[in-house]
Amino acid sequence: MNKCLIATILFLAVPFAQAEESTTLETITVTGARDDVTMRRDAATQKVIIDRKELDSYSVMTIGEVLGKLPGVEIKGGGQRARGMSRDSVQILIDGERQAGGAMGASGVLGRMPSDNLERVEILRGSSAEYGGSAPLTVNIVLKKALPKRSTDFKAGIGVRGEEPNYQLSWTENGGSGNFAWSLPISLNFNNSTSHSLSDRQDSTAGTRTLWQQENTNSLTKFGHHAFSPRLTWKSGKDSLTISPMFFNGPMDKTSDTQLTQYTNPAAGTGVVFNGERVSREEATNRMWRLRVEGEKHVGETKLTGRVAFNNGRRTLDVVRDARDAANVLTTFTESTRSTDNEFNSAMRLDQSFGMHLLSVGAEYVNVRHNDAQQFGGGFAAQGDHNTASRDSIVWLQDDWTPQDAFTLTTGLRLENMRLDAENISQQHVGLLPSIAARWQPTEQWVLRTSLGAGMKMPKLDEISESTTRSVAANTPVEADKRGNASLRPERSVNFEAVVEHYLPQKAGVIGANIYVRSTSDFTERRVQLEGARWVDRPYNEGDALHYGVELDAKVKMDGIGWKGATAKAHLTLPHARVDDVRLGFTRMARDTPNYVFSMGLDQSIPKWQSSYGVSLQLSGRSETDIPNEQSAYTEARTTLDAFWLYKLTPIFNVRLAGKNLLAADTRNQSTFVSGSNDWQLNTFSNGQRSLMLTLEGRW
Repeated sequence: MNKCLIATILFLAVPFAQAEESTTLETITVTGARDDVTMRRDAATQKVIIDRKELDSYSVMTIGEVLGKLPGVEIKGGGQRARGMSRDSVQILIDGERQAGGAMGASGVLGRMPSDNLERVEILRGSSAEYGGSAPLTVNIVLKKALPKRSTDFKAGIGVRGEEPNYQLSWTENGGSGNFAWSLPISLNFNNSTSHSLSDRQDSTAGTRTLWQQENTNSLTKFGHHAFSPRLTWKSGKDSLTISPMFFNGPMDKTSDTQLTQYTNPAAGTGVVFNGERVSREEATNRMWRLRVEGEKHVGETKLTGRVAFNNGRRTLDVVRDARDAANVLTTFTESTRSTDNEFNSAMRLDQSFGMHLLSVGAEYVNVRHNDAQQFGGGFAAQGDHNTASRDSIVWLQDDWTPQDAFTLTTGLRLENMRLDAENISQQHVGLLPSIAARWQPTEQWVLRTSLGAGMKMPKLDEISESTTRSVAANTPVEADKRGNASLRPERSVNFEAVVEHYLPQKAGVIGANIYVRSTSDFTERRVQLEGARWVDRPYNEGDALHYGVELDAKVKMDGIGWKGATAKAHLTLPHARVDDVRLGFTRMARDTPNYVFSMGLDQSIPKWQSSYGVSLQLSGRSETDIPNEQSAYTEARTTLDAFWLYKLTPIFNVRLAGKNLLAADTRNQSTFVSGSNDWQLNTFSNGQRSLMLTLEGRW
């Protein structure tokens, strides 16, 4: 399949090799302006559009920061969560390309590209033949196309996070002539971040506390995220060919100092004494290069598109940890990890109109190989070389039937053939996944949508690898080693959506309500078990699960009530989840399920003052885990507040002041594990850091 895809790209490139030899009349196309609300209303599927104007109101500098502000989406490190599902429940695409590389993909490396490179962001819900149903929510990042117009976009920022300085610079040059256009964006980020955390550890036997310790940790992290991602585009009429290389370099240094204390009488909680010190030093580098070639060819009413992408990522991590006990005896631990990722990602697609039908046929092939070479030394000696690989072959067919303007029926069929290799275990799984969706617009102001589809979610490579993340302070069920599970099976799901949207007159906004139900077999969660002498946290297929809930969202222009230039936005998710646990033999709640997730924002343009401002509030409800006679845990509710103010200095330059986490919201967790007559409890607190950034922006 990959040879056919490469041949398709070469076929798409043929017109550009001959473009200079022929003379063609310039095509003049007249189109009406389409705002994000109109595009959402007219979409055949459930789609929320965040356009360039709204992206500017986020007041961020990188694509990764944009992802962290999307309504109904939570970004936690390298993972994403939506609808209360904690296991990567968001599928991220870049120009329709799945990011099979996981954390080194969209939210990691490509997330460091300048946010000015974005044209729009599309949030799609439910299953379809085109995108599948592996995740309940898909985010498609659409990058700007290069235009043959000379221009410069510039942003330079200086600020603080906590008490540490931060610097950001993005510079994009655009230009071209005739059929050729180019864009050369450079992004440089130098970030320093301090953190302070407290841990309280308690062990008990038969109800009597046998250990009570505290840890007080202060850390300083210095990292740089630097990306260079040019785009070169050739056009001939409607046809186009784009070449997009990218290079990313991300060095990181982190130092941590931990002071340990304990109670000499843990049962009574008396006699606090010094219990040692731990100093850690980490050095890491993260490099990635990427080459993507994409093309579009029109023949009559037929459109053929194709792409080929090559990705290579390398990451190194070196850790030295000096631990002194209460008697000042030194023990040194070392860790060295060398990781490589190689990915070939390709797709082709054909769209053809037949009367009232729009038929789309697509094929994808993705091959990913990952290696972790680990070396542990000092107080714990071990080594390992872990290779994992996946090969995905996908063919899909989708038909949009529009017998009248007010009604569209979308039917589809997706065939996925996936192979996983890890730790000498090979798996191959085939899924035939049908989907159906309907859109009905009975009046100008009302749109009803519904969809039903099947999905298959394969494990990620780090979920099947034996590569180890060792617990630092102690090895207990609440501080366990983390590894993968080479026998992990894919989740198979059936997804249902029912949506009603009310569009306000004069394009003043939209109010929507959505009911969703997701039934999953072989549902995957992480679970801790004792393996030999150590507790290990791995993912397991726990049984069948049911996730359901309600989503409410609104976007309203406030001019109608006299608030000129203001727009208010809000999104609320009320999730519920239960699991029929095969191992335990009863039905329980899913782990780490939040009570609610709510976000709201307000932005306003004030031309008289040559200014605009925006405020956004995000509330994450208390997230709980309750496994009877085994584990209970919670993360306290958290509220974050961001704001910005922009002043137009000249027709070319703006100055922007942006603040993040202005309430300095902290994070509080508690986890308790029970085994027989023993139980372990860990309470953690991480303080929140305010960030302020002053940015000079220019466009000419």
